[in-house]
Amino acid sequence: MSSRTRLKGIRLARTMPMQRVGDLEVHYRERGQGSPLVLISGNWTTSLWWQPLMELLPPGLRAIAYDLRGRGLTRGPVLPQSMPTHAGDLHGLLDALGLMRVHLIGHSLGSAVAMQLALEHPERVHTLTVLAPAWVEGMPAAYNLPAHQLSLHDNRDYFAAAMRGMAPGAPDDALWQQLLDEGHQQHRDASLATIQALVDWAPGERLKALHTLPSLVVSGETDPLSTVDMGKRCASLLGARHHVMKGVGHSPNLETPRDFLEVWREFAAEQ
Repeated sequence: MSSRTRLKGIRLARTMPMQRVGDLEVHYRERGQGSPLVLISGNWTTSLWWQPLMELLPPGLRAIAYDLRGRGLTRGPVLPQSMPTHAGDLHGLLDALGLMRVHLIGHSLGSAVAMQLALEHPERVHTLTVLAPAWVEGMPAAYNLPAHQLSLHDNRDYFAAAMRGMAPGAPDDALWQQLLDEGHQQHRDASLATIQALVDWAPGERLKALHTLPSLVVSGETDPLSTVDMGKRCASLLGARHHVMKGVGHSPNLETPRDFLEVWREFAAEQ
C-alpha cells in the first residue's frame, strides 16, 4: 500500500485536550490505551505530524503528541526556547498527566528535547528513540540564519517548498495542506530563538551517561539536514542502535509511518 493510499481519509485523534503546565496551556493529541508513548515534534511542525503514526498504533499503547511552546494550539509565553525549557515543559506535562515512566520518540528538534529530558530525568524514560537527530555538538553557525526564518514566515510558497524538502515522501493531500497551515503559524519569536537554541545545545560527551538507557537512533537515508553521519555520531554517544531507513528523507514518521512504527516496535519489544 502506498503512502498516498494509506493517508487518504485520515482521522483526527479522538481527543485533543489542553493541560495546564507551569506558564503554559499545553495542547495535545491522544490515542489508545496502555503503555504511554510520548511523541515530540520538530521545528516548524505540530503534534499533527504524528497523526499518521497514531492511526496505526497497535493495541496496548497510549500515544500522546503535544505542541511545543510557541507552536500549534499551545498557549502561553513563547520564550525561552532553550532545550532545558522545552524539557521542563515536557517533564511538567508528564507530571500533570500522571505518567511516571514513558517511551519517548523525538523528531528533529523534538529529539533534542527528548535527549535533554533523559539527561535530566532518566528515571522517567523507559526507552528513548531519536528520529532525525538534532546536532548533538551544537548546530553549525552557518545554519543560524534569521533572515531565512523570517522568509519562511513571510512567503507561504517558500515555506511549503522548504517543508517538502524535509518530507519528500509525504503525500500531497489534505493532511499535508493542514500540516502546512499549522506549521506556518509558528510564532516568529519561536522561530528566531530556536535556531540560536540549537547552536547553544551541545551535550556531546554528556550523552554517554545514557548508555544504560535503551535507545534507538533512526535516520533517513536521503535526509539533507540530519545526515546519516549525524545519526551515527548520535548513536555512538548514546550507545544506541542506529537504523537507516532507505529512500526516506527527514521525516520517516510522516513519509513511511508504517515502516517506522515496525522498526520502533521491534526495538521496544526487546526491552
